Amino acid sequence: MITFTELELVLYVAFGVMTFLYFKLRGELYMHRRITTEIFMGIAKGNVKVTETEDGFELEVTAK
Repeated sequence: MITFTELELVLYVAFGVMTFLYFKLRGELYMHRRITTEIFMGIAKGNVKVTETEDGFELEVTAK
């Protein structure tokens, strides 16, 4: 028979939660990188025009 102490049970649950959060964050970072790359590619190809404003920058789609 296998026995678990309370500490082992807490550690298994904590590691499970940390693993879940790691993969969730990894997916969010991948999506951010993908969107940023698409914006930069649009600027490089000339499909997006960047204009400077008082607050920051404004992106305007010029062609598809």
